[in-house]
Amino acid sequence: MLRFALIVSLISVGAAHAGERTAALVNSFRMFCVPSPDFAALDARATAMQLPVRKDVTAPPRPGEYGHVKAWLLSLASGHHELVASEARSPKGNLDSCGIGVDDVNGDDLKQELVKAMKLGEPLRQMVSADGTQRQTIWKIDSDAELFLTDATPMKIPGSYLTLLHQIK
Repeated sequence: MLRFALIVSLISVGAAHAGERTAALVNSFRMFCVPSPDFAALDARATAMQLPVRKDVTAPPRPGEYGHVKAWLLSLASGHHELVASEARSPKGNLDSCGIGVDDVNGDDLKQELVKAMKLGEPLRQMVSADGTQRQTIWKIDSDAELFLTDATPMKIPGSYLTLLHQIK
């Protein structure tokens, strides 16, 4: 009986930790990326917070086109994750995105917390890659924005990437 109680206790602690972790990640995403992924504002905020830069890439200039991606490492009490912002400009339109990437969270857990916290309805679409390794779930946020959750749930591997994409035509 003691062995059973110990197993149940360990499972409960793991579930509580997973819930705390996903809640912290969704909160971080909402704090940095919602309502709109503004690259300059996010860069200024990350700089003010002295977040370590993991990547800073500017696309080679082309006439009328510009692209910039920057990523920072964010440390929370529940663990680390990556914060990524990008901006692209071209005659066809402008695109801004903000997202978080995490390698230790189950996609289903993150999806459940995201739907609850952001009061999301049914996704616009959900698809699994041809090789069955990744799942992508997409919600329409408004006429110019979509929310993407990409994870390795079909392979039962932790790891998720959550992105808010804002397109200005």
